[in-house]
Amino acid sequence: MGFEVNQLDHPIVGIGAGILGTIAGFAAMTVWWSLANGTSMDYFIQDVFLGSNLYKDSILTISVLFNVGLFWVCLQLNLEKLAKGILAVIFISVPLIIWYQAAAL
Repeated sequence: MGFEVNQLDHPIVGIGAGILGTIAGFAAMTVWWSLANGTSMDYFIQDVFLGSNLYKDSILTISVLFNVGLFWVCLQLNLEKLAKGILAVIFISVPLIIWYQAAAL
């Protein structure tokens, strides 16, 4: 009685994975940007992301793009229900990104 990957094949688990994928994408973007610009991660989060509307849409887009990779892996492993949950997070994120983009103009 071991753990099977197919036990994870559920849309709710996919939504959780999509949220975690977005957080991982944001964390990777934060680390990369901070290292590339010689600033702290706190500066990136407080001043660049939260303090300015100019870059929010781009940062969220990059963060959500991590889910595309997760979605592809799930499809390769025949975890279609899990992939549907991840896709739901992507679909929910797109209007938010468009809204931030419109607010920055």
